[in-house]
Amino acid sequence: MFGNLNSVLRERPWIISIGFAGVVLALWQYATIQSWFPDYILGPINIVAEFVAMFHRGELGDQVGASLRRALTGFAIGSGIGVVLGLLAGVSRVFRDLFDLTQAFIHPIPKIALFPAIAVLLGFTDQTRIFIIALSAFFPAYLNALNGALGVDPRMIWVGQNAGAARVRIFFQILLPASLPRTVVGLRISLMVSFIMMVATEVVGHSNGLGAGLMRAYEEGVYGEMYGGILAVAICGVLSNAALAMISRRLLAWQAIGGVQRG
Repeated sequence: MFGNLNSVLRERPWIISIGFAGVVLALWQYATIQSWFPDYILGPINIVAEFVAMFHRGELGDQVGASLRRALTGFAIGSGIGVVLGLLAGVSRVFRDLFDLTQAFIHPIPKIALFPAIAVLLGFTDQTRIFIIALSAFFPAYLNALNGALGVDPRMIWVGQNAGAARVRIFFQILLPASLPRTVVGLRISLMVSFIMMVATEVVGHSNGLGAGLMRAYEEGVYGEMYGGILAVAICGVLSNAALAMISRRLLAWQAIGGVQRG
C-alpha cells in the first residue's frame, strides 16, 4: 500500500504541493472562523469572494493591464540586455572586466532607492517605473547568463574552432545552447523581481495599477479590496511564470536537464 503511494507521489510530486497548500488554507480559514485573527485579516474564502466581486465590478481590468504593461516591458528590456551582455562577458575577458566593477557597485543597491533620483529627471511616470523594473531585472539575467557562458566546456568551443566554424556560428550554435539552462534560471528570477518592483514603484507617486490600488485600499481601510488586489498580483505572477516555464521547457527539450525542465 505504502509502496504504491510512494510511487504515485514520485510520479506526481504536485500532489504533495497541492495537499500542503490545502492544509495551510484550511487552517487559515478555520482560524478566521474562530476569530483567532483580528477582523482585518480575512480568510481565503473571503479573499476569493472579494476578488471575484472586484472582477465583476470591473475594478481589476485597468489595474491589471497597466501593471502587466510595466512589469513585462521592464522585464523584456532589462533581462534582454542582461542576457546579451552576460553572454558577451562570458566569452570576452574585455567585456567582463568592463562591466564587473560597475555591476558590483550597482547590484547591491536596492533599486527602489534609485526611484526618487530617476523621478527627478523623468518624473513619476511610466518611463521611470519601467526603467527601475528593467534595471532590477537586468542583474539576475546578466549574472546567470555570465555564469552559464563561463560554465561551457571549453572542449566544445575547441571542437567548433577546429571544424573551422566562425565566431558568430560558435556563439549561436555552441555557446548559446550550452549556457541556456543557467540563462533560463536568470530569466525566471528576473521575472519575479519585475513583479516585485512593479508593485513597489506603483505605490510611490501618483499612479494606477495593482500597487496603487493596494495602497489606496490600505489608506481607506478597505481591507477586502486590499487582499483582493494582492491575490490579483499573485495570479498575474503565477501565470507569467507558468508561461515562461512552458517556453523554457520547449527551449530545453533537447537537453536532459531535468531540474530546469521541471522548474
